Amino acid sequence: MKPYASEISPAFVNAFRRDTPLSQEEFEIVLGKFRREYVPRKFLYVREGQVTDHKTYINKGCVRYFTIDDKGREHTTVFAFEDWWIGDIESYITGNPGIINIQAIEDCEFLCVSKADFEDLKDQLPALKRYEDSKRQRNFFATIQHLSEVKTLSPEQRYLKLIESHPTVFQRVPLQYIASYLDIEPQSLSRLRKRLSQK
Repeated sequence: MKPYASEISPAFVNAFRRDTPLSQEEFEIVLGKFRREYVPRKFLYVREGQVTDHKTYINKGCVRYFTIDDKGREHTTVFAFEDWWIGDIESYITGNPGIINIQAIEDCEFLCVSKADFEDLKDQLPALKRYEDSKRQRNFFATIQHLSEVKTLSPEQRYLKLIESHPTVFQRVPLQYIASYLDIEPQSLSRLRKRLSQK
């Protein structure tokens, strides 16, 4: 289903009109290549072993990234909310099967564009290539920071940073996934929250 400008997040418009920037006519060309996709809560949108061949923007909803270890245990690594681009970046770039899973935590509305269509758009609109390069660089820096936090911060410190960056996370994300993100048991998370609330 094709999206209409009136139905999409202003942040999506700004990503192209402000950050690129594109003219209104050029933006309409870009928007015409996207399709709207509805994904129900708990749906596994990206599965390990699949090839990511499209870009996906979260217009509404939130998702979690997770991996599965050799014992079958899930490890949540990222929560993504509105105005995030999601997908297995390495798989998108290389064309190889991906190693991550992405699951909808809420009913979601995505805006998607195929890799082939986006490459065509970059040929037509060189500003898009600069935008993608900049976004890829920001994603790289964010990944490095996230890995550093995982290695150096305690679960309590990571909990506090999560609350600071996403104040509504406990209203939107089940406790079991937040505990997985913090690499602690749900019972430990409950005790942590209780202890911090008493400070």
